[in-house]
Amino acid sequence: MEYVNLAGIVLGSTVITEALKYFLQYRTQKKLKHAQIENLNVQANDVVISNLLKWSEKMEQRIDELEKDNLAMKKDNREMKVIITKQRERINDLEVYTEKLEYKLKKHQEKK
Repeated sequence: MEYVNLAGIVLGSTVITEALKYFLQYRTQKKLKHAQIENLNVQANDVVISNLLKWSEKMEQRIDELEKDNLAMKKDNREMKVIITKQRERINDLEVYTEKLEYKLKKHQEKK
C-alpha cells in the first residue's frame, strides 16, 4: 500500500509539474505574442511618422514655391496694371483727338 501511495504521490507531483510547466509555457508564449504585437505597432507608428515628416517637408517646399510664384505674379500684375492704365490714358487721348477731328471734318463739310 505504501508503494501505491508513493506511486500516487510521484504521479501526482509529475502531473502537477507538467501542468505548471504547461501553464508557464502558455504565459511565456502569451507575453511573447504580446511583445511581438507591440513591436509591430511601434514599427508601424515609426513608418507613419516618417511618412508624415516626408509629406510635411514636401508640402513646405510646395508652399514656398507657390509663395514665390505668387510674388512673381503680383509683380507681373503690377506691371500689367501700369500698362493698362497707360493704354486707357492713350485711348482717352485718342478719343479726344478723334472728336476734334470729327468736329473739324464737320465744320469743313459745312463750309462746302
